Amino acid sequence: MVPENVKSLPENICLNQELIQEAINLGCTKAKVILTKTISLSNWMNLQCQYGCSNYGSILTCPPHTPNADEMAEILPEYEKALLINASPETNVREIVVHLEKYLKRKGFYKAFALCAQPCDLCSPCTIETKCQYPEKARPTMQACGIDVNETIHNNGWDDLGQQAPCTPTHAIGMVLLA
Repeated sequence: MVPENVKSLPENICLNQELIQEAINLGCTKAKVILTKTISLSNWMNLQCQYGCSNYGSILTCPPHTPNADEMAEILPEYEKALLINASPETNVREIVVHLEKYLKRKGFYKAFALCAQPCDLCSPCTIETKCQYPEKARPTMQACGIDVNETIHNNGWDDLGQQAPCTPTHAIGMVLLA
């Protein structure tokens, strides 16, 4: 019990700090709880995938098998916040965001959903023609869903990260959507 003269932090701030600490414990260099209205969606992201990436159409977590920017624009209002993370390039961002998604679901955030910046590499080649062998681990890339990662990190004060090159091994950004 907290004595009357001691002020405690609001529950949401405590939870935010707990989520950030969990991300840091998993190897993230930065973590921040953001409002989903700061996530930038852009239709041109799909063009970058379709005409600039060899994974287009061949991986379940990449277009055209993922929600596009218009579909994400309909989905995002169902979420109030997101946990935005940055990890070191040698860290597996997909594993971190999937772990955080499961952690959040155990905390009662049953709608938690992870997105990462790197294409899925669980199967080689991807078993998209038959059935995903790892649906509990495979998550779409943020770019595939029309999220402009550079604009989103800028909107949230992470300009020190510089320009991010989508879907590269050094692109260590991820997020988990929270209701």
